Amino acid sequence: MEDKARWGLLVVVAVFCLLGAIHSVVVPLFEAPDEVWHFSFVRVLATQHALPKQPTEGKDMWLREAGQPPIYYLVAAPFVAPLDTSDFPGFVRFNDAHPAITATSESKTPNVFIHTPHEAFPYQGAVLAVHIVRLLTVLWGAGAVVGVYLVAREVVPSRPDLALASAAVAAFNPHLIFISSIVNNDAAALCLCTYSLWLTIRLCREKSEIALGLVLGLALLSKVSALALLPLVGLALALRWRRERDGRATLKRGLIVFGLASVVSAWWYARNWLLYGDPLAWRVWLIDIGVQPIGPAEVVRQFGQVATSFWSPYDGLFPSWVFWALGVVAALAVAGWIKMLARRDARADAEGLLLAGAWFALLLVSLVRYMTITPAAAGRLLFPGIAAFALFLVLGLNALVPRRWSGAALGGIGAGLLALSVITPWGLIAPRFALPLLDSAPDLSGDITFDAFFNNVHLLGVKITPDEAQAGDTVNATLYWQAQDAPSGNQRAVVRLWTMGGQLVSQRDTTPAGETYPPDLWRAGDIVRDTYRLLLHESGPAMCRVTVDVLDGDKSLGQVSSAAALRLGGDEISADEIAYPLAYTLGDKIELLGYDVSGSEALEVTLYWRALAELDQDYTVFIHLLDEDGALLGQGDGPPLDADYPSSYWLPGELLSDTHVVILQDDLPAGAHLLVGLYRLADGARLPAYDAIGERVLDDAITLDAFE
Repeated sequence: MEDKARWGLLVVVAVFCLLGAIHSVVVPLFEAPDEVWHFSFVRVLATQHALPKQPTEGKDMWLREAGQPPIYYLVAAPFVAPLDTSDFPGFVRFNDAHPAITATSESKTPNVFIHTPHEAFPYQGAVLAVHIVRLLTVLWGAGAVVGVYLVAREVVPSRPDLALASAAVAAFNPHLIFISSIVNNDAAALCLCTYSLWLTIRLCREKSEIALGLVLGLALLSKVSALALLPLVGLALALRWRRERDGRATLKRGLIVFGLASVVSAWWYARNWLLYGDPLAWRVWLIDIGVQPIGPAEVVRQFGQVATSFWSPYDGLFPSWVFWALGVVAALAVAGWIKMLARRDARADAEGLLLAGAWFALLLVSLVRYMTITPAAAGRLLFPGIAAFALFLVLGLNALVPRRWSGAALGGIGAGLLALSVITPWGLIAPRFALPLLDSAPDLSGDITFDAFFNNVHLLGVKITPDEAQAGDTVNATLYWQAQDAPSGNQRAVVRLWTMGGQLVSQRDTTPAGETYPPDLWRAGDIVRDTYRLLLHESGPAMCRVTVDVLDGDKSLGQVSSAAALRLGGDEISADEIAYPLAYTLGDKIELLGYDVSGSEALEVTLYWRALAELDQDYTVFIHLLDEDGALLGQGDGPPLDADYPSSYWLPGELLSDTHVVILQDDLPAGAHLLVGLYRLADGARLPAYDAIGERVLDDAITLDAFE
């Protein structure tokens, strides 16, 4: 069993390294937590051969991570030093549309950076340096996986299969693979903290003082969260004393461990004290990232984000059922622990379990404290305790499942996590950051097509989705461009939605595909998908058309306009709202259900129409105000609903409120009345009008006399 577990561990580590290498290629440069700042730290060490100093005033944006403990960067710098990285940060382009860059932005774009051909393979300069450091980070993560196995072997020495399962649970956590494949000190911290936990557990029974002191010192140089190891080591020394009752030996062990750790790491904390008056450089760090205190209720609410981000490297990357499944697994593990505690049958080293649990609890308390100060609901901050988490998960599941099924159950969970980790880079991360390029011209049948050229760019067409919406909804207007040659970098597009009557509903004025692939990067032949999110500010009912104005800077290159492309819904109308009900039919296609009249200097006449069938053409409303002798006093002819919703688009069964205005020159004389109806604008022919008993109305003009 021991040999099989070791061979299994070798396979797990090899698969982890392969997945890490794939992630290191797939994840676009710097699209990971603070990667650009971590690489900047490495480059300063590599080029200046000195630790960067974090300025306390006049912040240097490239030194945002300069206050981090240095071990990760010290290891990486020698691999970067021989390379020419002078192109950094010149090629780095921030995406101004991303909310992380422009706080007021409402963009949904996932990329914080604009990615240029400079980043493409074969890698050169700083790009090559980033990929080399990413591969080094994979090794830190692989070391942590081995450390998880060692911790589990120490706690459950008789079950190497459970140690292997623990290593697999840690290794195939998609977020842990991700964080171990980018330039970031988290992988170094979780590796060194995991080995510190292993040696701390061994300290309870064996001589591990020297190794623990050295590794603890390195851990304290990896990340400030490693300081939580100090009370953990103190607890291990107390447990050793409790067994042996030898105070002198305990004191000696403590002096060795903490003395060696101080020799390795104290210089960095002393440097911070001298530079910043703070051994942790904490105040300088908070000045840069900002302090945003939150209360206990908000902390509790954010723990959902902590839980999901423990497994997922990006928000919204996995469907919700993945987290439900992981939650079920965690709940089953808890049930297993309840079963074990009830039977007092943990079958594991009690001191090891205590230390592992205490370590994870210390990290959790530290995270909660951090969350109350600044936004930090990131599950990866618990990764230094990944060995404890994986071990407790595996032990709980093993206790719940009968022994004969335990191996299959744990293997199934490991296989499920592996499948998720295999899918993540190519199936989820790559599409997330894919450039908006098409291999061929899109099929725009049923959509809006254009044949418009603007300098070096051909606008092929636009697709509106969805094609029905309400006020307050957001619709997507996707434009399709084809570059004939390299276009101007100043090109802009103004996309507007108008009602058919000319009322502006929404607009966006921005650089085409500027959030991911702006025009200065386009190459001849590129077909670019360019999506605009349009918030609808007006209510219908109306049919809307789209216009696209193309500009080079402030110079107009032209405009195109479409036919009706979007149905904008309005508030539902009830027949009970009609002040003066009627029952007239016009051309067997439209009903006049009633009307309302208001106003003094001008009459506002509201007609209530209902379509009985689909209409094949548009009709115009006539409203004539006559005196008792039939003389015309005024009129309010015009298309229904201010031309926003032509009758050819009315849906059968729709009840529509249609207001027209009749200007009054004088007071209404006695006997004044209104005549209304519908006619074709092209030839003036009126729709036949019939009353409730089916008799045709004289001149097809319906009389309204509510104000007589």
